[in-house]
Amino acid sequence: AEYKALILGLKGARALGFDQLDVYLDSELLVNQINGSYKVKNENLKVLMQEVRSLLSSFKSVQVKHVLRCHNRQADKMANLAIDMNQKIP
Repeated sequence: AEYKALILGLKGARALGFDQLDVYLDSELLVNQINGSYKVKNENLKVLMQEVRSLLSSFKSVQVKHVLRCHNRQADKMANLAIDMNQKIP
């Protein structure tokens, strides 16, 4: 879910014309994978990470940072809603 929410957010930011982003994620694992501290071992996630990296490279500047889950509840609800809405669209 975290990968899909990030991909949707990056696509949305690109579509709106943003070229610089600060991305805050409550998944420390995903932040470390994006920043290269951790490797992506799961084959399915590797495909998603390739898409994330491709999208990230389309921006002039991107910083990806970790935020504690307890400080991110509203954003998490919104991300889940966006994923649910996107899955209903053919």
